[in-house]
Amino acid sequence: MSADGAVRPTLDEVRGFHLDRLNDALRRSGMYGGEVALRLCTDTMAFIDGVTGSWQREQEDLRSRDAANSLGVRGAFAQLVDGYLDDGAAASVYAEFAWRHGWLTVDRTLPDADHRRLREGAAAWTARDRSLDEVVAEFGPPSVLFGGSNRRYPKTLAYAPADRSEDLVSLHFASTYDWDATTGQPEPELVLLAVRHGRGPFETTFAFTPAGARHRFTGE
Repeated sequence: MSADGAVRPTLDEVRGFHLDRLNDALRRSGMYGGEVALRLCTDTMAFIDGVTGSWQREQEDLRSRDAANSLGVRGAFAQLVDGYLDDGAAASVYAEFAWRHGWLTVDRTLPDADHRRLREGAAAWTARDRSLDEVVAEFGPPSVLFGGSNRRYPKTLAYAPADRSEDLVSLHFASTYDWDATTGQPEPELVLLAVRHGRGPFETTFAFTPAGARHRFTGE
């Protein structure tokens, strides 16, 4: 009990509070302060669960495989896809660590056969352009949606396997909304740029669609 008579929360209650906050920040990181908020929330959960060392090694690993640079994970995405500074895409990378430590709350898991088809057949699946509606029709609603429902903005869908020892598969989308248009537009489509899975060098974890390949950063 504190000096003013208030009852202090238990450690389990504190953990539950921060776990909920982490999951909220992952899904709508832009509303919580972007990537800085994700790092702070993950720092807190790592401290509470006694895995600070594991989280430090994860951050070193992100840098060593070029999944983070001086601008963080968002900067690593922008080095691969020109102008793709999406909070949801960065959040999907932090979510992988949360998934492995049992922190990520998912809306559903994908049956093993479908998850295997998505992760092992990514190259074939991305051989032509795909819309968000087409992906959802094929694999169902995502396990986690990183970003809001507004189709004017990019977003990332992640599919989680039933077996937590397997990694998430993330699908990154860009919006076709034209912010410079002076006349009304129909509901914009969300176009798949890439399917991402694995823990190797960051660039090798992507399977790009033709639309994604057209937006690859060339350095020019």
